[in-house]
Amino acid sequence: MDINNDKLQKRNYIALICEGTSFTGAATVISTSGAIALFINAMTGSRTLVGLAITIQSLFMIAGQLTGAPYVRSIKRLPETLFKAMCIERVIPFFMAIPLLFRLSGNTSVIIFLALFGFFWFFEGVLSVPWGELCARAVKPELRGHMMGVITATGGIASLLVGLFLTWLLATPVFDDYQRYATMFLFAGVIFLTSLIGMKFIRDPNPLEKTETPHTIRFYKQIPSIIRQNKSLQKILLARIPAFIGFFSLTFMVVFGVGTLDISEVQVSWLVYANIIGSLIGGILLGEASRRFGNKAVIIICNFMILITLGMAISLSFRPALGYAWLFSICALASFSLTSWIGYFNYVLDIAPKEIRSSFLVIDACIGIPFSFTGYAMGALIDNLGFNLVFYIGAFFSVIALLLNTRLMSKSQVRKLNTE
Repeated sequence: MDINNDKLQKRNYIALICEGTSFTGAATVISTSGAIALFINAMTGSRTLVGLAITIQSLFMIAGQLTGAPYVRSIKRLPETLFKAMCIERVIPFFMAIPLLFRLSGNTSVIIFLALFGFFWFFEGVLSVPWGELCARAVKPELRGHMMGVITATGGIASLLVGLFLTWLLATPVFDDYQRYATMFLFAGVIFLTSLIGMKFIRDPNPLEKTETPHTIRFYKQIPSIIRQNKSLQKILLARIPAFIGFFSLTFMVVFGVGTLDISEVQVSWLVYANIIGSLIGGILLGEASRRFGNKAVIIICNFMILITLGMAISLSFRPALGYAWLFSICALASFSLTSWIGYFNYVLDIAPKEIRSSFLVIDACIGIPFSFTGYAMGALIDNLGFNLVFYIGAFFSVIALLLNTRLMSKSQVRKLNTE
């Protein structure tokens, strides 16, 4: 039985990598730190709307997590349910292309996009908690962080291929903005659908023998007591609060580069490629760091990289002569730092008792609610006062986050916790 279970977990490991690789490749197209920032900037010229997109992604993702979490323990056939829900979610990019194909005004196209963008990330939030539960049950704990690093790395390779297409699409004079961005969204929809192939092969090695009737009010009433009783959870929540501000400041790097240097359309398109390269390197290095040193190390590395990235951005604003290669490195490092989700997500899974794992994931999501509007606020600040103020704010809070992250549990402490 153990041998069969081991084989099943290996199969799940591969299938989840395939699913995650396709999703990551497609998500490159609708990333607020890359192509979407360029899309909104091209259609409206507003940094505030870029910030609004960042806020929508964060806020709607959290709202979805809060909506879906109480139902996790009521799902008996978890992989099958996730597959059906993903079939609905991953066709949304096709609808994003419709207003562009009909050549509606730039502002109207962006407004329709933002509504669909919010719906997509709400649905992704609903799916993320059961997806995390499936990962916790379907893959061995010591390989889970490594698997997500591999997903980020192989997803980075997929993103490189996607990025080649985007680079050509954004730079070619054959298309105008309506045609190139409509093509971009249609392309993303096709890749998202391929992620369903991997999902079809995943099986739950430990399905719930007895499901629980979801009680939303009861589920959320127990959350304050869970926080009070778990000091490890309190520490990660406290550390995440300043980290949110630092991470949000990184999502403006592409737009910052376009506004700071006099660069061509071809060079602009390659900044999207820089994001992909950073994510690829981050997946390889941070996945291995998770396996060897634990998820605390991943979190600390990413917060330290934020400080380096923001310092480089500030120096470029004062000395534009540093040039395009410097800007390319900034965008790559920003994307590297944003792969910190590997550390945070797995750290929460590491310290969570399996009976209330979904509650831990929801609590982790809830802490981000007050900061969901940070992206919008930063965009408004940039429009009125410039980029540097936002970068200084991000650096200040990143230092605080770095200090608080040193108090988290090491790999050996996590292992001891799980064996008690």
